[in-house]
Formats: sequence, structure tokens, C-alpha cells
Amino acid sequence: MDAEEQRIENEKQQTELKNAYGRLFKTDDGKIVKDDLEKVCGFLNTSVSERDPNAYQTFFNEGKRRVYLRIIGMIEVKENKDA
Repeated sequence: MDAEEQRIENEKQQTELKNAYGRLFKTDDGKIVKDDLEKVCGFLNTSVSERDPNAYQTFFNEGKRRVYLRIIGMIEVKENKDA
């Protein structure tokens, strides 16, 4: 497989992945899970722990937040294409 074929295959896989995120989180259960993840992952909170401000806790909090941001990013790309 040459570079161009690989690029096309990667784009197809990425599109299918985005479509899967969109299908999943459009369901009623998906919306409930998304709302729960928003709270659990601290999306609207600072990543710096106010009770124990240290680098490890900040990295941990930012990691949780980043997972949620990825999900939202995948959903929004799909929703924008549907608009």
C-alpha cells in the first residue's frame, strides 16, 4: 500500500470512528452518559486541585478532562457535518 492509499484508508477509518461517536451519543442513553462524564471528568472545573495543589493531581485532573474533550470534539465534528 502506497502513501496515498494509506492516507485514504486512515481518513475512512477516522470518518467511521467519528460517525460511531455521533451515533452513540445521539441516543438517549448516550446523552445520559455524556452528561455524567461531563460532571465526573471535571469539564467545567479547573484542573488544579484547590484542596491539594500539586502537579500530580493537576495532571490526573487534566487527563480526565481531556477524555471528555475528545468525546465532545468527536461529537461536534459529526454534528457540524450534519448541519
